[in-house]
Amino acid sequence: MAKILCPNKEYNGISASVTFVNGVGETNNLQLIEWFKSHGYTVEEDAEKDESSSEEPKNRRKKS
Repeated sequence: MAKILCPNKEYNGISASVTFVNGVGETNNLQLIEWFKSHGYTVEEDAEKDESSSEEPKNRRKKS
């Protein structure tokens, strides 16, 4: 889940179908995440997802 931070830290309402409370909303919709990024919102992506996707497979040695 990505956290969307609104430029207005006091905003309470709905933007692009995401509910914001005190300038913070959440979504896992990739299209909305990109839309918010392109419209000046700060997006904090889920750290667990980032870690798992950036892990590279361990090198395996061939046994002779």
